[in-house]
Amino acid sequence: MVLGKNIVTASALRNASIFYQSPEFVADQVFPVLKTNGPSMKITKYLPGDYFRNDADVRSEGGEARRGGFKTTEVSYSTVETAFAVPITDELRRNAKKQSAQPLQPDIEAIELAKRKVTLKRETEVASLITSATWADGSQGGSNALGKWASSDPANTFISDIKTALKALREKGIASCADMEIRLLVDDLTFDEVVEITRVRDQIKYTSAESITPEMLARILKIDKVIVPSVIENTAREKKAGTEFTASRVWKIGGNGMAFLYAYPKRLGLRIMSSGLIVNDRFDDEEGGGHERVMKWREASNHQDVYEVGELRDQLQVCAEAGYMWKNTIQA
Repeated sequence: MVLGKNIVTASALRNASIFYQSPEFVADQVFPVLKTNGPSMKITKYLPGDYFRNDADVRSEGGEARRGGFKTTEVSYSTVETAFAVPITDELRRNAKKQSAQPLQPDIEAIELAKRKVTLKRETEVASLITSATWADGSQGGSNALGKWASSDPANTFISDIKTALKALREKGIASCADMEIRLLVDDLTFDEVVEITRVRDQIKYTSAESITPEMLARILKIDKVIVPSVIENTAREKKAGTEFTASRVWKIGGNGMAFLYAYPKRLGLRIMSSGLIVNDRFDDEEGGGHERVMKWREASNHQDVYEVGELRDQLQVCAEAGYMWKNTIQA
């Protein structure tokens, strides 16, 4: 057993961890991050029935006004720690300083890799939660689009499916407003198909010859934002050579295309709607006191330093009525 010594929070490299935010990760654009100071708690959820009930009435002379209030329920979360560590040997650091060496920055690159591993884990877990849940469409794992979002399908249902979903959300009182956006997440392969649909392209044929961007598609659909993830993970078993690579798309259902229309708050606070949350707990002051922990310690007998990035996290569905999902948008 190798005993770690001089365990410290690597304050000087904390910014390096924060800086290396890989742009392809989108989980926090689907579920907003709620930073807390407790490992487990209950989130209050207001039930919509009382809010939308039309039960105000005429008050008679000398009488009382009709009364009512809100009914609530609770959604629980419990954070667990996700972490990854990277060792840096003295030999690697020494050789990196030599004039003929590869342009490596071992310490910063260790933090970057550890941060990426933790963020990728979060991405896959949020994607798995979303794609396995039951939303406003009423079907576990999403409504089956039967591959009819492909541009070549003569019975293409992309526009009509989006209209159906928007109608379903509006009937639950969920629509774009001052505090909330309506967003569409659509995997990159499906996006490549829907922007070639004739009915979609016809929306810009007199105004632009450009390719349709996510921003343009959002305007066409009359929603606030379109997000197109292309995150992949390597599912090949690790070997010594390190050349093995099997790419698997994170945002998918059964290998085929998917899409998710959902409510996203412009800010988090009281009485704010969100389809789900990523809860990020705070570490103790002895561990740096932040919502992300960056540590470094010396393993003298192995002549190496170890860098570790960790976060205390949970992800949860908050409001099933605030999301609408499709599977098999295209047959990939």
